[in-house]
Amino acid sequence: MRQLAAAQPAYPPILFFYQGTVADGEAFFDGSWPEARAVSDAGRYFYQALGLERGTMRQMLAPDVWACGLRATLKGHTSGVPVGDPWQMPGLFLVQDGQILWRHQYRHAGDHPDFAKITAISRPSTV
Repeated sequence: MRQLAAAQPAYPPILFFYQGTVADGEAFFDGSWPEARAVSDAGRYFYQALGLERGTMRQMLAPDVWACGLRATLKGHTSGVPVGDPWQMPGLFLVQDGQILWRHQYRHAGDHPDFAKITAISRPSTV
């Protein structure tokens, strides 16, 4: 009997901001997600404007972070060579019609947001 894959949630359009150069972004996204829309923010201006801070020792090196790293490595995911400030904490925001509807505040470097919340909160754009 054939297994049917679970339906993927319908996410709103995604725009990535990353710390590298345009060439860094092209090299990364061309290999992993060619259709991705991304903005080079080597100066971390968007990071700062959104209140994203540098991680503390605990946020970057605590045992729970190592556990997350080990779990990712066992699944075949590695972090590769850092680009930009490796201590910069990430952010995930749902922005529609110029308003931040939802934000995930990362607890540590290995934290994951609840992606199901994005589809539950997003609403059709009025633009």
